[in-house]
Amino acid sequence: MSKILGLDLGTKTLGIAISDSAQKLAVAYENYTFPSHYYKKARAHVLAVCAKENICEIALGYPLNTDGTVGERAKSAERFRDDLLKEGAPPIVLVNETYTTLAATEELARLGYTKTQIKAQIDAVAAKYILETYLERRKQDERK
Repeated sequence: MSKILGLDLGTKTLGIAISDSAQKLAVAYENYTFPSHYYKKARAHVLAVCAKENICEIALGYPLNTDGTVGERAKSAERFRDDLLKEGAPPIVLVNETYTTLAATEELARLGYTKTQIKAQIDAVAAKYILETYLERRKQDERK
């Protein structure tokens, strides 16, 4: 079975998480850094990971405002999705990522990571939360 990728897109970092082959478990994969706003390089990296890891689907963090409205960051995620799809990416699902960075920060702090270590891992762990949210939603949909 193929794997699912979770992405947490920033302006110069991309957190990446990946599911197991059974699509039940998510793990942080990497924090990828790219030049500020150079999304073409980030997209190329995502496509390379998709090919290497046999990815069948992507769960992309969708940073809605806390009131649920679509702001500039969410529109940026939509453009990133659309451009990835034009470049041959597998299907992409947008997943509300509200509070994932906060949850990731709290998890790493509980584990004893320093502020520097948290900064180095935060995006990949946030991507793991995004992917877990998506996997849980799929599980709930299967039960219906």
